[in-house]
Amino acid sequence: MALVGSPRGLRPLVLPIGLVAIALALVALYRGITNNENFLQNLPMMNGGRPNQVGAHENRPTNTHAPPKYKPTPTSIAPSVTDPFPLLTEPTATPPPIPQYNVPRPGLSREYGLSYTPPLFIGFTRQWPMLLQCVVSYLTAGWPPESIFVVENTGTQGANADGKLGLQNPFYLNHATLRKLGVNIIQTPVLLTFSQMQNFFLYTAHARSWPYYFYSHQDVLVFSFEDGPDTMKRPGDRVWHFYDKQDETDIMRPPAAGQAGYRTIYENCLRELNQTLEREERWAFRWFQYDHLTLVNRAALDAVGGWDSLMPYYGSDCDMNARLEMDGWTMRHRRIGIINDVSTVMEDLAALYRDPNVTPKFIDPHPIPKVEEPPKAEEKKPSKEVQDQSPKKAGKNNKEDKATQKREEKGQGHDSIGIAKAVEYFRELVNVGNDMGAYKYRDENNARNSWQNSQQGGVGEPYYYNAEGFSTSFWILAEAGREIFRQKWGHQDCDLVENTALRLEDQWLVEKDWE
Repeated sequence: MALVGSPRGLRPLVLPIGLVAIALALVALYRGITNNENFLQNLPMMNGGRPNQVGAHENRPTNTHAPPKYKPTPTSIAPSVTDPFPLLTEPTATPPPIPQYNVPRPGLSREYGLSYTPPLFIGFTRQWPMLLQCVVSYLTAGWPPESIFVVENTGTQGANADGKLGLQNPFYLNHATLRKLGVNIIQTPVLLTFSQMQNFFLYTAHARSWPYYFYSHQDVLVFSFEDGPDTMKRPGDRVWHFYDKQDETDIMRPPAAGQAGYRTIYENCLRELNQTLEREERWAFRWFQYDHLTLVNRAALDAVGGWDSLMPYYGSDCDMNARLEMDGWTMRHRRIGIINDVSTVMEDLAALYRDPNVTPKFIDPHPIPKVEEPPKAEEKKPSKEVQDQSPKKAGKNNKEDKATQKREEKGQGHDSIGIAKAVEYFRELVNVGNDMGAYKYRDENNARNSWQNSQQGGVGEPYYYNAEGFSTSFWILAEAGREIFRQKWGHQDCDLVENTALRLEDQWLVEKDWE
């Protein structure tokens, strides 16, 4: 201990006083260690300069209340999700070529009198496998990738772009795969409802000077008329509108792939826009299986004030359609291709590229648990083994095996498949797509939206939100939107134009018309 600078008379006292102070400090330190086993851990210099991290909630205030009562653990858990396009999960992989007859001709939009290529918006909030299937089906049916805009509406900011979310997270979106496919990605600033996202489409169309645009739901599977006329009536189809007999013939008897006059679903959409502009001045929507795929006239939406953002989901379309019709804008159901409203995903999306080594089949990402009822006393159900060996099932399996064998015998690699072979494969794809559509509508009350709960992971990832809580909140908001519709129009049903005398200016001004 240095004594330099101390007054000469105090120097003999400094050394004893210093020793006593050191002794007292050592005693205090000893007592601190024995009374608190975490003493050293709480010293920053003893923990690498970082605060103690014993528990995840160490810094939360002490809560002396009784613990909460938790809900029962779900007994039915959705199976883990797998990527339906395993080929593109490889870092250096690229998509296979689409059928040559579906490759869009350069400048096709100009052939139909358009000065720009109308965009196709596909909104995405959750369930990546469904979105990927939708995008791939549009691409392989002939839609140019550069005109497809996937609108990421996940509310997770840049987490997907930075690769911070995992496949089991409902909001997972693989930007790298979409870039490989050549499509565009637009990100909403926050999580939007359906009506808000529709207004976001409208906003983007204004910002980029697009007077007309298309939008699609993500739970669809689309095809062009590769096999010519298609007479199948699918669950989502409506009564088609035809301008005259010639128009009906052109639409219902399209040439098949390889024949003169063959048009893809994309070319038919451009043709429809061209014809609509020539035939009608005051038009709003052209629906190609209701709004599963829709052509939009921006001016019509502007005229009625856009979508009602306070009506988040169900009911918003009834409100919009009624306001447009009250204001004299037309909406028609037109046919441009094969569209299936689906809730399931193909096991391997390479099938859409007509890969002869892949058998088209689909899987349910979130199967609804079956409640088995005991057989009635007078009935005897055959055992599962007997059912599995029944002629019907065996015949189906033999048919699938023969189809696979036939493709393997004919296909000497994907590039060598000619039009006839590709169309033969296409028929199998259409049959699977029809089965997928029927499967979605097998139980109107429970099955249609079951796919939305197929991914339930993501705990600990950025912007995590409990999947069950999200679903519950969605339906609460959906019902709130229906109530807003009822209060706004004083009417409960969607038939505002057909069965009431309401006018556009009557919004929020009328009493309810039901007891």
